[in-house]
Amino acid sequence: MADGPRNVIVVMTDQHRADLTAREGFAVDCTPTLDRLARNGRWFDRAYTTTPLCVPARISLLTGRFPNSHGVRGNAGYSDPSRGDDLIDVLGAAGFRTALVGKNHSHLTPDRLDHWVEYSHYGRLPPSASADKDAEFDNWLRDHPGTTATATPFPVEQQLPARLVNEAIDWLDSAGPDDRSFLWLSIPEPHVPYQLPEPYFSTYTPQTVPSAATTFDELDRRDFSWRYAGRLAQLSGEAEPDVLARARANYVGMLRLVDDQLARLVTRLEESGRLADTLLVVLADHGDFAGEYGLMRKGPGLPEVLTRIPMVFHGAGVRADREPSPAHVSIADVLPTICELVGQPVPTGVQGRSLVPVLTGASDGTDYASVYAEQGEGPPYRETDLGEQTPGVRRSADGRLVIDTVNEVTQAGQRRMVRSGRWKLLAGPVGAPQLFDLSADPLELTNLTPRPDVAEILRDLLAKLERWDTGADPAHDGRGTPNDATMPSASPPCQQA
Repeated sequence: MADGPRNVIVVMTDQHRADLTAREGFAVDCTPTLDRLARNGRWFDRAYTTTPLCVPARISLLTGRFPNSHGVRGNAGYSDPSRGDDLIDVLGAAGFRTALVGKNHSHLTPDRLDHWVEYSHYGRLPPSASADKDAEFDNWLRDHPGTTATATPFPVEQQLPARLVNEAIDWLDSAGPDDRSFLWLSIPEPHVPYQLPEPYFSTYTPQTVPSAATTFDELDRRDFSWRYAGRLAQLSGEAEPDVLARARANYVGMLRLVDDQLARLVTRLEESGRLADTLLVVLADHGDFAGEYGLMRKGPGLPEVLTRIPMVFHGAGVRADREPSPAHVSIADVLPTICELVGQPVPTGVQGRSLVPVLTGASDGTDYASVYAEQGEGPPYRETDLGEQTPGVRRSADGRLVIDTVNEVTQAGQRRMVRSGRWKLLAGPVGAPQLFDLSADPLELTNLTPRPDVAEILRDLLAKLERWDTGADPAHDGRGTPNDATMPSASPPCQQA
């Protein structure tokens, strides 16, 4: 595009389930602003993270690469991923001033951007940057790392999304008349700690939020990594029905709190006359169990609740369509899409695909016919491997039990998935591949691979997965081919089975 957007804003939420929204049929309207942006822009209900874990997914957003290419598969050791130019390099070269406001958890460093305001899940970083009531709230968050059973004793103004949007608006308003601005507004919620102030706490309750469709008993049918996540939930008390119901209600209420702050940002863009010149991308790094299978947070496997993410493009360069696109898309596609919209070349090694043909209406999306994701590293654990160890459990300095559901057991093993149309294939380090019909079974409760009538579908998806492993969406017209790079080849899925 000749001119492209004057502003590019990527709003990323953390651990945000794609299906808990009225536009997908959820009974509680907890994302009205996102739904409005979706219907006045382009939204994808077949959008996926590259992996359901914070750091590698965020590095995929910034580099356009899958984890087995950028080399970061866990939440540690991420300062120097394998990459070419990333999103900050691209926007800087295009003349944009750049800012991070919120959670980083990637290889970015403050010296690379023009403006840097960093937060964690427990407040401003460094903690000394917060003062008065903000500092009191941040300290309170650190003292309440799980699920709160009562309303948070601080007003909405102290909540992290409200403070982040204040910072974002101030920085955007500081632009000169000729400035072009890129903002990564990275909101560290609805991630744990699951907490809510009034009036949200009283509005979103176990009585008003629908219960999960699955239960803890489903873990008995899953592999050891899932059962271990269940064990941690029991140890922490999070598996208790009352605790789980309140955590799920808090989670849904946090979605609404975040959405209301997104509304403030959009309103300011409208009032200032900048919305029409702004490309607004709203997405998440990955999802959350949010009560399904008796679990909260993230952890084992590649279930839809963790891998499928909300993704909306709105504004400059986007043709509105009230219906979801049939395209299968990835968080890795954001970088090449922005490159094309701002008129910059796609960096070497990018594996994502530009979505501009879908955003402009040049493609109906059907040629983006499959999408890939991966999870884990190393060999899988067996229960007998643990002995007396309990990975993911530790005691804090004050003696409290602290649970980490993302631990060496739940993240072990190299799992991969491919989605194409109604079908989803999982290939793991042990056992046979699994096939699910998402149109009839969105929570993946019934593995169809034993059925002879799906043998051809299974073969087709195994072939797609193998070709994704070697670098490209096999059903696309070339946009999926990596730019001068290929993914390191993993074991063929049939050998994994």
